[in-house]
Amino acid sequence: MNSLRVRLLLPLILFGWLPALGAAKLMGNNLDWFFSSWGFVLLAGVFLGSYLISGWALKPVAAVMNATASVMRGVPPTKEVSDWLPQDFWKLRCDINMLFAKHRQSLNAAETHASQTSQRLLNAERLVREAFTALQGIFAASDEGVAVVDANGSIIASNAKLDDFLGAPLEEMSGRGVKQLMEAIANRFMEKDRMMQWIANTEANPQLRDEVEAETRDTQQRVFSVRTAPMQTETGDVIGRLWMVRDCSEVRGLKKQLRESQKLGTIGQLAGGIAHDFNNMLTAIRGNLTLAELNPGTSGNADVRDKLQSANQATQRAADLVKQLLGYSRRGNGSQLRKVTNLKKLLADVQSLLRHSVDPRVTVRIRAGMDASFALADATQLEQVVLNLCINARDALPASEGIIEIGIENVMHRSPQGGDTAEFAMIAVRDNGSGIPEDMRHRIFEPFFTSKDAGRGTGLGLSMAQDIVREHGGWIEFDTVEGQGTEFRIFLPRAQDPENIEEDVQSFDPRSMAGSAGQRGTILVVDDEAPVRAIAVNMLSFLGYRVLEAGDGQQALDIVLRSGEKIDALLLDIYMPKLSGRDTFKQLRAAGNDVPIVVCSGFVIDPDEFTILSEGRCPPVDIMLKPYSLDGLSKSMAKAVKTAHAPDTFSRQMTPPGSAPLSGPTPVMAA
Repeated sequence: MNSLRVRLLLPLILFGWLPALGAAKLMGNNLDWFFSSWGFVLLAGVFLGSYLISGWALKPVAAVMNATASVMRGVPPTKEVSDWLPQDFWKLRCDINMLFAKHRQSLNAAETHASQTSQRLLNAERLVREAFTALQGIFAASDEGVAVVDANGSIIASNAKLDDFLGAPLEEMSGRGVKQLMEAIANRFMEKDRMMQWIANTEANPQLRDEVEAETRDTQQRVFSVRTAPMQTETGDVIGRLWMVRDCSEVRGLKKQLRESQKLGTIGQLAGGIAHDFNNMLTAIRGNLTLAELNPGTSGNADVRDKLQSANQATQRAADLVKQLLGYSRRGNGSQLRKVTNLKKLLADVQSLLRHSVDPRVTVRIRAGMDASFALADATQLEQVVLNLCINARDALPASEGIIEIGIENVMHRSPQGGDTAEFAMIAVRDNGSGIPEDMRHRIFEPFFTSKDAGRGTGLGLSMAQDIVREHGGWIEFDTVEGQGTEFRIFLPRAQDPENIEEDVQSFDPRSMAGSAGQRGTILVVDDEAPVRAIAVNMLSFLGYRVLEAGDGQQALDIVLRSGEKIDALLLDIYMPKLSGRDTFKQLRAAGNDVPIVVCSGFVIDPDEFTILSEGRCPPVDIMLKPYSLDGLSKSMAKAVKTAHAPDTFSRQMTPPGSAPLSGPTPVMAA
């Protein structure tokens, strides 16, 4: 305000002084008069008048400016200022205040929005940083070697796995150029030219996605796959390319194992079919041999009787071999075939078999303690395990003075799974062979892994041995020293009750079982194989049963449900055309008939399956595996007939009301 007053004061003094100067000139005064005391008084009067005029003139302006400043600050003007303001200023003041209020509101909203935006940006930055850290961690921890190439052919990112594949850091091998990288990758493979041609094809086609596998140049000859794919925007523009290198040696090995497994599965199915047919033939052979032994003409000829017994023992050995084929065919887990087994006798049988499998110069010794050793086991499977270990020991023996020692001992041991110390039967197989190399020891139980020459092993022996022992509740351990030999130890839970061991076939006299025809009851034999059926009929007739025959399941249903015959028990085969043994059993139980049934088959059968098929009614009395012996058949059928004569069972096996009369074939009475 003072500067404005000064600017106004100077013109006022000038306009006041010049008229005074003109008036003095007209009055005849000279210029010296102005420098006299009167001139100074006149100048002071002009200055005072100009000062007063300027103050008066600027007072409204000062009032407006003060009022405007008050409006700007939101403070009402003073009374002195208000007196100089026009009435319309108050309306202007209200408009200005409203304008400033809206402005302040907009500023506050903008400040709040800016604060929220800033917070969102901070959160977004944090999320981007976390996502980048996670992606960087995934990128670094990837099992694949990865290189990211931009559109200009420069490598913008790579991970440590790629450095491991190249054998040195990427910067040292190829810098950051994609061409140098591709050449370094191609140099790692045996077929470098083919890899370079493939790389050139990808460069010629920016949209190409492709993968190639090849073996590396190193001594291990591992297999790596190289994949490439373009990086594209949403519009489809290519902005770079990914190159990925992955070790697929293990996958290729697994594929090879799968092919071998499928091949073995096919062999297993074939083995199962052969085993079924072979068991039927063995049943006929064994049954005829047994009946020949019972012939009065041979009872007085000791030489013939001994030969028949030898043939019978051979059929038993053949049956055991067939059970091994059934194990390969996976027709059952074999748990229903486990019995209390004398392990000392089992090792003696293994020693007898080894005489024909090893060089006569190899010494095979049995070392057994004084205590008896029993285990609940499938003797055939356990024999297979010990034989596998002995055959492996044989292949590792030196050219001369080879020794295989088989030992058995009862020990107190803790299971690898933990728990209290318990009693185990330990079977040890030792040899003085070459031992197992250090780098192979962790793989010897892998399926299809073998250190033998091509054609000498499938790599399944130890794997199957371990599976069988585990199924029996045990485990296998081994110790080995290169150049000195190996010892495998099989631990099996020890059985305390040896009374359930079946007696040998030679220990019973079949003539004591003979009886008069029909004396013991009526048996229906159901089998589609006529020779097998005839053997069962002859054996049961010799044992004193009245025997009926049926060639299939439908004929058996007609005889049991609609013929009116009183059937004490059924000997039912499983695999038959037209109507299988399973369907026959299921329909009998569904019809309310609880006639006791003994199931027999050339395959291993799961008892739980028939428990389900019985639908809450009577399950099979027994399950027999072909070829069955006269002793086994006698025990099973005696048990079935005893069940049939029980009062609660007899009432349930009567023909249901409303059954139609027999319309099928007439039952056949065995001679």
